Amino acid sequence: MPTGRIFSRPAQKVIDLFKSFIDWLYPPQCRVCGEESDLCPFLCKNCFSSLKIFDKAPDSISYHKDHPADMVRAFYLFDDHLQKLIHEIKYKDASYIANFLGEKAGEFYRDSGISDCKAIIPVPLHSVRKRERTYNQSACIAEGLSRSWNITVLRRAVKRCRNTGTQTKLNKDERQENIINAFKIRKNCDLPESICIVDDVFTTGATTMELARTLKNAGVKKIHILCLATPKHEQRVKSNA
Repeated sequence: MPTGRIFSRPAQKVIDLFKSFIDWLYPPQCRVCGEESDLCPFLCKNCFSSLKIFDKAPDSISYHKDHPADMVRAFYLFDDHLQKLIHEIKYKDASYIANFLGEKAGEFYRDSGISDCKAIIPVPLHSVRKRERTYNQSACIAEGLSRSWNITVLRRAVKRCRNTGTQTKLNKDERQENIINAFKIRKNCDLPESICIVDDVFTTGATTMELARTLKNAGVKKIHILCLATPKHEQRVKSNA
C-alpha cells in the first residue's frame, strides 16, 4: 500500500518547480526600491547594505531623566528605507520582514551587554489593535532575536490594558500622558530578574519607558531596551529639552 512519504518527494519537486516558474514569471521585488530582490524574497543587496546602523541610545533618551532602563539601544537609523520596511511590517502583513530584521539585530548584538538577559518581552499591543493587524510586529522582531540569542520570548507576561490608540500625531508630552498605566503584569506571571524589552521604533520612548517602569515596579532588577530603529532628531531634542 503506497504511503504519503513515497509521494512526498515528487510532490515537493512539483511544488518547487512551480515556485521557480512563478519567480521567473514574476520575479520577487525588493520592498524598498521595487527592483528584483537578490538577497531574499523581499529585499535586494543594495537596499540592505544601505540600511544605516545606529547602535547607540536614541537621541530622545534625553526626554527621560530618571528612566528605569539599564541599557537602551536602537539598531538602525529610521530613514526612508527603514520607514518603508516598517510600513510593510505594520500595514502590509509582512511579519516575515520583522523576523528577518530581528534576526539581524540578534546577530549584531549577540555578544554584547544588551543580550545579557533572561527573557525578552515585546511591547504588547492592545487586543483591539492586534485583531486589526492580526499580529504584534514587536513580537515578530523578538522572535528573530530569540533565535539568535537562544533566549525565551515572554509573549503573554504583560497585558496592554488600555487602548491608547496611535501616538504618531502626539508630541512627546502628550505621548507620555497618553501611555500612563497602559500596561499590567498578568496574574501568576513569574518574571525573571533581567529582561530585554523589544519594540519596532523608539520615537520619544514614552511607550517602552512606561513598560520598563511597570516591570521595575513588579520587581525586575535589570531592564534593557532594544528597538529596531530610531529617528535622528538631535535638533528636536535640544529645542524641547
